[in-house]
Amino acid sequence: MERDINPEDSIQRLLNPRHIAIIGASDTPGRIGHIIYKTLLSSSAVLYPVNTKQERVGTHRALNSPSELPGNLDLAIVTINAAAAVEAAEACALKGCANIVIIAGGFAETGDEGKALETRLRVLPEKYGCRILGPNSLGVFVPSSNLDTIFVEHGDQALSEGGGVAFITQSGSVGVESLGLASNSGFGMRAFVGIGNKVDLSEADFLPWFGNDPDTDCIALYVESIERGRSFLEDARDVARSKPVVLLKAGRTQAGASAVSSHTGRLAGSDKVVSGALRQYGVQRAMDDEELCDASKVLSMVRPAQGNRVAVITPAGGFGVMCSDYIDSPDRRASLCMAEISEITQKRIKEKTFPYASCHNPVDLTAGATDEMFLETLKALMDDEGVDIIICVAFFAPPTISENLLPAMSALIREAPKPVLVFTQYGPFTDEYLRRFYREGVAGYPSINRVIRAARFLVERQRVLKDLEDK
Repeated sequence: MERDINPEDSIQRLLNPRHIAIIGASDTPGRIGHIIYKTLLSSSAVLYPVNTKQERVGTHRALNSPSELPGNLDLAIVTINAAAAVEAAEACALKGCANIVIIAGGFAETGDEGKALETRLRVLPEKYGCRILGPNSLGVFVPSSNLDTIFVEHGDQALSEGGGVAFITQSGSVGVESLGLASNSGFGMRAFVGIGNKVDLSEADFLPWFGNDPDTDCIALYVESIERGRSFLEDARDVARSKPVVLLKAGRTQAGASAVSSHTGRLAGSDKVVSGALRQYGVQRAMDDEELCDASKVLSMVRPAQGNRVAVITPAGGFGVMCSDYIDSPDRRASLCMAEISEITQKRIKEKTFPYASCHNPVDLTAGATDEMFLETLKALMDDEGVDIIICVAFFAPPTISENLLPAMSALIREAPKPVLVFTQYGPFTDEYLRRFYREGVAGYPSINRVIRAARFLVERQRVLKDLEDK
């Protein structure tokens, strides 16, 4: 029974399913099938738990076999072990299920027996018209629809407001840790997709889909190998013309490439070739998970920088000096330089600040700075045509700065004609303040290195747009 595969329709049904089967759903706490079933109860989808040993799972009647499922379901999530998962996937495909997510590992990465199981999965899409995500996949997480098949802690509460980053990852652990890292300081998640061993659906399928998705502002990818390389790059170039694409590719070294082979059963390509191709086709490259999250956050929230001249506002001189060092340091991605603040701007700042404040760059308002001094300085730098990017060192500990500064500063930043980023540290309250900035529409970071690095991504994004415009 062969059916045509419509990629756009199948991914739409995967990310927005109305009917979901859970193969291996269970009432036993700790089991993957139990965790996923409990989580999906908050979604609006109709659930069909399948369990060979239970007549009921939670509030639902349990089906004894996938063969008892109704036809044409949007999604089946297979939570059982590898050998049983293949049989279940075959049964789901026969019933006309549009998408099958296979959670289990134990396939090509484990040797010949696992490769044989994977081969059985590979024939199903062509034979039945289904799509397969995985195996060795955490599945999908779409905050806006409460679809969540991730069975480990992943910052879902902090990410539940949704947002504009589509996160596609070949590694479940890297993906989950990245989500946790991102959620600490505020992060807009459109969707998370764990592609796993990629027997069928891969980054090459999801990239164009999210590229056409109006709710996606930036696409972030972690991969260890790139499927359908030429097609992927051409799609990436098309997508990058309208929204940023950031990619973290592991296996850059010989040792890393060997680890990729044992992890996924695939070979990683030459890193030098990959790096050159990504740059040529408009993909911005991250070098670790923290950088991937920081880049996708800023690129989804902030416009590209029209130049590389950076001005710094700080109430602490030491941090201003360190900002200057980071800005002036060479970087493989994009060079930055300290902006020359105009005399007119310096005069405006001087009129609103202490006589002993430094009106040069970095602008040091000193520890006695007030809300008004900070805001007036920010306005002056926004109007200075010699400044392309502004970094605000925002501390809320001084008694002369009030809680009103954060929303007032955020309102200015949202309307700014140029990128404005925030670096803030406040001990155990740092993440809380960063999340507040995020909710106000401001990209904030907990270290100088990270905020300056984010600025470099904005400069690089402008270079990407110019390069693609010329091609």
